[in-house]
Amino acid sequence: MARYRISQLAERVGVPATTLRYYETQGLMATQRTAGGYRTYDDHDVERVRFIVTAKKLRLPLTRIRDLLGVWQGGMCRDVRVRLLPLVANQIDDLDKRIDDLRLLGQHLTDARKGLRALPSRDAPCDPECAFLTGPTSTSTGTPPAAEPSAPIACSLSGADHTARLKTWHAALSGTVSYQLSDGTIRTELPTARLADVGALIADEVTCCPFFRFSLTITHDGAQLDATAPAEARPLLGDLFPSHRTEGHQC
Repeated sequence: MARYRISQLAERVGVPATTLRYYETQGLMATQRTAGGYRTYDDHDVERVRFIVTAKKLRLPLTRIRDLLGVWQGGMCRDVRVRLLPLVANQIDDLDKRIDDLRLLGQHLTDARKGLRALPSRDAPCDPECAFLTGPTSTSTGTPPAAEPSAPIACSLSGADHTARLKTWHAALSGTVSYQLSDGTIRTELPTARLADVGALIADEVTCCPFFRFSLTITHDGAQLDATAPAEARPLLGDLFPSHRTEGHQC
């Protein structure tokens, strides 16, 4: 059977070597080593990485992928099918909800654009004519509009899955520096090699904790991750960045 060094495996499966090392730290791959200490892989590892990549395209969390790998490695095709079908069904349900949210956002943005175009154009301070800035205080019937429901401040993961997710975050952010801005935002400088893994984590995180907000800024020097949450959810957000420090002077 053919053997591959990590660079050869990375080229064969189209996954960076840094990501392959990360999969190893997360227990998704078992690596053999040569007498000289170099990682070495075979064709079975090629198929294993392809399985992982396919599962990640479905936005499955790494904890689920790890479970599926156990079934895939030791079970029959039907066993993988039985385990995977409900996970895919759940992802479709979540996607449908996100599509509905995006459609609602699109309507809000369309209404906002219409309101902005209707604002008076004059060199003077805003006054009650600028209704768009504060929103309507009542409907035509005199009844105040209902408040838009907010996402509950609670993580939907089980205790074991939550612990595993935190470990994954801590591994992905290992060696980085995080600091808290005066508005509560947690900012982290990231190497670009970790963007794929952090991006997948963000997609998983907003599924179980929709009250979190993440923003990635990418430049030629690297990447910057900003994470925010409502005040009551900041302790949960801080758990993802255990070594962050407060930088009151940052703006």
